[in-house]
Amino acid sequence: MWPRSLACLLLVTCLGRDSLAATAGRPALEVRTSSTPVRVDGVLDDAAWKEARTAEQFLLMTPREGQAPDESTRVSVVRDRDRLVFGIWCQAGRKPHAGLTPRDGVLDGDHISVHLDTDGDGQRAYIFGVNPWGVQLDGILTGDADFKWDGVWDADAQRGAGEWTAEIAVPFRILRISASGRPWRLWVRRQITPWNEVSTWPLYLAGEPGPIMLQAADLTGLDEARGGSELTFEPYVFGASTSERPLEAGGGTGEWLTQDSRDAGFDLQAALSSSMVMNGTYNPDFSQIEADALQIDVNRRFPLRFPEKRQFFMEGADHFLTLMEMVETRRISDPDAGLKTTGRAGAWDNGLLVVRDAGGSTLEGSGYTPSDDHRPTREGWYGLARAKLPFGEGSNVGVLTGAHTQDAPPEPSDASVPRELTTYNAFGGFDSQLRLGERWRTEAQFVVSTAKIDSANALKPPQPFSDWMGVVRFFYRDKAREFHIGERHVGEKFRNEIGYQDFAGVIYRRVGGFWDLFPTGSALQRVSPILDALVVHHHTGRLQFTELLASGDFEFRRNAFVNAGYLHNDEYYLNRLYPQDKFTGYAEWTAWRPVTFSVNATVGDGVLFGPTDETSALAWSESYSLNAKVRPGPRLTAAADVVRYRLADVPGGTDYYALWLVGVNTSVQFTRELSARIYPQYDSYEQHLFVNALLGYILRPGTVFYVGVNSGWDPDQVSQVRQNTSRQFFAKASYRFAR
Repeated sequence: MWPRSLACLLLVTCLGRDSLAATAGRPALEVRTSSTPVRVDGVLDDAAWKEARTAEQFLLMTPREGQAPDESTRVSVVRDRDRLVFGIWCQAGRKPHAGLTPRDGVLDGDHISVHLDTDGDGQRAYIFGVNPWGVQLDGILTGDADFKWDGVWDADAQRGAGEWTAEIAVPFRILRISASGRPWRLWVRRQITPWNEVSTWPLYLAGEPGPIMLQAADLTGLDEARGGSELTFEPYVFGASTSERPLEAGGGTGEWLTQDSRDAGFDLQAALSSSMVMNGTYNPDFSQIEADALQIDVNRRFPLRFPEKRQFFMEGADHFLTLMEMVETRRISDPDAGLKTTGRAGAWDNGLLVVRDAGGSTLEGSGYTPSDDHRPTREGWYGLARAKLPFGEGSNVGVLTGAHTQDAPPEPSDASVPRELTTYNAFGGFDSQLRLGERWRTEAQFVVSTAKIDSANALKPPQPFSDWMGVVRFFYRDKAREFHIGERHVGEKFRNEIGYQDFAGVIYRRVGGFWDLFPTGSALQRVSPILDALVVHHHTGRLQFTELLASGDFEFRRNAFVNAGYLHNDEYYLNRLYPQDKFTGYAEWTAWRPVTFSVNATVGDGVLFGPTDETSALAWSESYSLNAKVRPGPRLTAAADVVRYRLADVPGGTDYYALWLVGVNTSVQFTRELSARIYPQYDSYEQHLFVNALLGYILRPGTVFYVGVNSGWDPDQVSQVRQNTSRQFFAKASYRFAR
């Protein structure tokens, strides 16, 4: 298996290298230098705009690819000393669907964004966007858009009769620039929610393989621009007073026990070159101002996973992305200090991360283990190193290595207690993404891991072990169809304590595709039949898991979308195979901005996961979710998430589990900087009510002030009247010094 997969990878690498040529005939936009500064107020009355070059041939990306949009757009660009400034005019025949929201919260409304590829190779781009209320949007575009990156730049907008205008000013110092004589690339995307339209310049053709920026325009006149010159220092202070009291078995509550905590630390960012940046942190601020949404935590075979929200790890995270889930930084639970470098050196994209962690997380989902991955991790080190070489039109090859070590704890005083030793886990490998022609592309990755970890409650010293994991995938894409096929091998003893892996010792095989159909003269604007099949075999040949999905997308012209399908699973658990048949459905409606919603349902067979075969069973499962947003005005938003989960012996029979998760996040945006929210969440299974209230002032990324309260409520043991059992008052402040 190993030689065959490696041979396939080498073959497609050779094919890809010769099949790529530079794309000719891209549109271009010249950047002229303004002799006077542009005042960024959203009003296009500066003298610079009279001489600026303008892009205005916007065409629909969706729903009627290549046709003229219902509303026109013009984007002009000038260089203002050390800034790149965009002037934007948008026709608005209908009142824009937009309001005053938190930063990056504009994606479900009208907005426009410019995408800047400062490397000039079509692989990666910065995103800078704005909505009609001047709310900023920024992020990084690689394969998908990631809006976790935040830069310090200026934008403003003005709303008028039948139009809205905006200005965006991006300082060169916040950019990493390595075009090295190549022109930058520019792609502009405008979303018009009332008409359910997305128009772009230049036109993006969905059927073309490779990254979006390969179809972008050349942005000329920026050969002398230099980036990465910003030096920032961001100290923070955090304080909290946390109180808890127990519920008494005979009713009532005990005494409050209060603990005060204070913390301080800093982040430092410095440019190593115009295209490389270093981030350092000491006692980083991971106070989790953003609360995690509740998830179903019953009858689970695999551990819960939560998205990364910590700024140090989000900055430059795209540099460590590969095909397989090799990096999951939420495993680093309590870091003391860290150092990271990301950017480009010569032709190579690079990333380096080293973190000292105090431990406390678990290693569930790390793959093979002779130990107990439920045990909290000990103090130790995490490290990652990444290098990637882009070449041709949308191809790249790269290497990724990582390691996690845990310190040995103090020797136990009782000689009969097993002593835990220093442990380690490391991996390393290479990956590639290659464009094989106009329609075909391929992805591949090969990784080897090695580890030595403690065996739970064993007196004998741990023995090292190693194994490998690899994947090869092929994709075909044209204007209406996509087809993919691939295989992934996970060795029996493969382990990765920095990433995530459900199974070890298995082979995944997947094939699927869809076909977009565009009806004319009907309420439907797109219909897509979808087929996808996944088969997982254990290394012994036993069937481990299957998933066969047959579904259809139905997109309507009036901002409505429906997906309906049939899902078949075969799942091997303990010593039995459980066949399951389910029906799935999803619908969303966003035509009226004051109220938008989506519903999701999965109904059919399920599995009761017990500790033994006798306590496990094929069951009836129902899962429903409702996500709704209510906006009575441009400053107020109430976002409700309701989940219903039921597992029973038969339809209408006795419940194994039946629970509700309900959360309503209500926020008020007084200005672009000042906001308040209250976020109650209720778990009916635990009968626990959690309420978070927060007042925030964000002057700019890194300069913030928060004050808030968290409160928990549980039912009295006798009267069932809900009692306040926990409360926390907290405040956080940070300031970003930049030079």
